[in-house]
Amino acid sequence: MDSNVKIKIDFNLLQSGTWVLEKKGNQQIHYFEKKIGEGKIIIYNALDVPSPIDSKILDYLMVRSQEMQWAEEITIPSLRTLAKEIGMGTDKKRLERIRRGLEILVNTRIRFENCFVDNGTLDYIKGGDYEVINIGILTDYTIEKVSKRGQPRQITVWFNKNFISLCKHSLGYKLIPYAPIQGLRDTAYALYKWAYRWYDSSKGYGERWIGSGKALVDWYKNELNSVAQYKYPSEVLRRIKVAIKQLNENPKVPFGLNLKEENGNYKIELYRKEGVILKTKREILFDKLPRALREAIIKLIEKKKHIKDSYALARSMSLKELEILLKKLVVIQLPKSTWEMIETLYSDIRDFEPEDVKKSKIEVIEAPIGKEVKGEFVYLVVEKEKLNEKHSFYKTLEAIIPSWREGLQKAVGYLKEVQLTKL
Repeated sequence: MDSNVKIKIDFNLLQSGTWVLEKKGNQQIHYFEKKIGEGKIIIYNALDVPSPIDSKILDYLMVRSQEMQWAEEITIPSLRTLAKEIGMGTDKKRLERIRRGLEILVNTRIRFENCFVDNGTLDYIKGGDYEVINIGILTDYTIEKVSKRGQPRQITVWFNKNFISLCKHSLGYKLIPYAPIQGLRDTAYALYKWAYRWYDSSKGYGERWIGSGKALVDWYKNELNSVAQYKYPSEVLRRIKVAIKQLNENPKVPFGLNLKEENGNYKIELYRKEGVILKTKREILFDKLPRALREAIIKLIEKKKHIKDSYALARSMSLKELEILLKKLVVIQLPKSTWEMIETLYSDIRDFEPEDVKKSKIEVIEAPIGKEVKGEFVYLVVEKEKLNEKHSFYKTLEAIIPSWREGLQKAVGYLKEVQLTKL
């Protein structure tokens, strides 16, 4: 998708957020309420209210609808295509998360009570002032059953016609660059959307006071839709500073942010990045790594149970952060035929085998956490700690191919251009 594409987002949707932050693990939240002036907004869902991942799916679908003159029906070639467009990985776990995201969006409703901004001709609204507006997002979706091997499973989604009418006809909206959304972590994504409400693109400047003490904590909960129960401003400030750093280092985000403090009160200043030399103009280094190393990095991150979107985290990592993980890994180059022989020897794990034998076989098969085949060679990514004399994988390599060390390379070296071409 063109990085210059902008998505038209109604001001009501910017206020509601259509997501919540900091859900952990399998935690399900069916109801989220926030106050806006004298009114309130409620996001509710019988399945689970949307997280930033689900909102990114919605943003992409809205862009597609805009490109088709606000079509209510959208088709996408496959779950894999949708995952790539929103900046997620395409492994089985993430494709299932995309599928669940569609389910969540179908079940989501937004209720505005005495806080709806009516700045346009809305086809479905008759009259003037509204006490309550209760609106859905998607009505249905389908995923094709695979008919022939190798063919993609097409997705079709149908927007709620009132939702599309709201977005199409509203005069109170912002045109927000879509591309940066793809690589942002959850808090940075929420702050990006929030900041765009106050950023004046014609002047290249904006600012907003966000409070102090309890007011700062309430701002974070209410404006960025956080369900975390933070008690101290320092906890909020720590997350905001990390999010600001990521936004400032992203060359596709058109504005920069400064967090300023005056007499204990905090504000966020926004400024146009044009002509501003940033401390770090960072490329997405993770995307440059070979697929086998990307797989391994994701698996290392997933060991930390509290990480919700490991792919977005990996894409936002700095050189130093990636190096820390890559130093834990090595790349082993083996003849393809040798690895196929090892897989054949150890893949037949029978229930009646002794536990120590079964464990040994499993250790060998699962030792590589990244794998890529190039020509007659296979590249295996293994954690250094598994290359010790007690590990079954090490013993197998020693027995079958004693010269395996000749194809051993430090994973951190693949951050250099000269090694990127090898794999």
